[in-house]
Amino acid sequence: MSATLTVRRSPVPWPWFESFARRQSPWWRTTVLFIGLTVVFGILAFADERTFNGVSTWAKPLKFALSIAVYFATLVWFAPLMPNGYFEARKGRLLTNLPIVCAVLEIAYIALQAARGEASHYNNTSMFYSLMYSLMGVGALSLVIVCAWMGTVIARRFGMRDAYAFAAVVGLWMTFVLGGGFGGYMAAQPGHWVGGAPTDAGGWWLMKWARDGGDLRVAHFFGMHAMQVLPVVGWLAGRSASRRTAIALVVAAACLYAAFATFTFLQALAGRPFV
Repeated sequence: MSATLTVRRSPVPWPWFESFARRQSPWWRTTVLFIGLTVVFGILAFADERTFNGVSTWAKPLKFALSIAVYFATLVWFAPLMPNGYFEARKGRLLTNLPIVCAVLEIAYIALQAARGEASHYNNTSMFYSLMYSLMGVGALSLVIVCAWMGTVIARRFGMRDAYAFAAVVGLWMTFVLGGGFGGYMAAQPGHWVGGAPTDAGGWWLMKWARDGGDLRVAHFFGMHAMQVLPVVGWLAGRSASRRTAIALVVAAACLYAAFATFTFLQALAGRPFV
C-alpha cells in the first residue's frame, strides 16, 4: 500500500505575496485599489490633453493615488507589529476604517475636480469649495494621526527591545510631526509656491517641484516618507549590529533625516528651489 503525498499549492505565485496580503486585508485591498487608480489616472493623463497649472489635469490625482497606495502598503507592512487581535477590537476597527474612508473620499473629490478642470486644493472661490478644502485637511490630518496611533501602540508592545520595531515607531511619529506639521503649514498658505511662478510647468518630473523658487511640497514629501525610510534603517541595522548599536544608529538617522527635512522647509520659505 503506497502513500500519496499531497502538495498544497499557494493560490498566488509568490508565497511571500500571499503572506503580505493577509496581514491586514482591508488595508491591503485599499492598496490594490489605489495602485489601480494610479494606472487609470496615468492613462487619462496620457489620453486627455487638457492642462491645469501647466501640467495634465490628471497629474494631481495620479500623484495622490500613488502616494496613498504607498501609505497603505506601509501600514500593511507594519501590521504584524501590532498586538495580536488588536484589529478585531472596536478601537482596531476604527483604526482600520478611518484612513480608508478619508483616503477614498479625498481621492474621489480630487478626481472629480480634475475631471471638471477645477482646483481641489487652495480653491476658495466659493463657500462649497472652501468647505471641501477644509474637509480634505481634516482627512489628511486623520491619515497622520493614524501613524501616531500605530506608533504609540507598537511602542507600548516592543519598547526598545527590537531595532526594527523601534525604527517603525520613530518613523511613524516623525511622519505625524514632520509630514503633518509641514502639510498643515502649507495648507494654510495661499499656495505651495514661494517666490517662483505659480505654475507646475517646467517642474521636476512627476513631483513637479518648482525650479525657480521655493516649494513647500518638498518638505511635506520628505516628512511624510519618514515612515518608510527609518524602518529600512532599523531593519538593516538590526541585521548587522547589536541591539544597542542598532538603536543608536536609528536615533542618529532620525536626527539627520529630521534636520534634512527641516532644511528643505527653511529652503522653501527662503524662496529657494530644492535643486
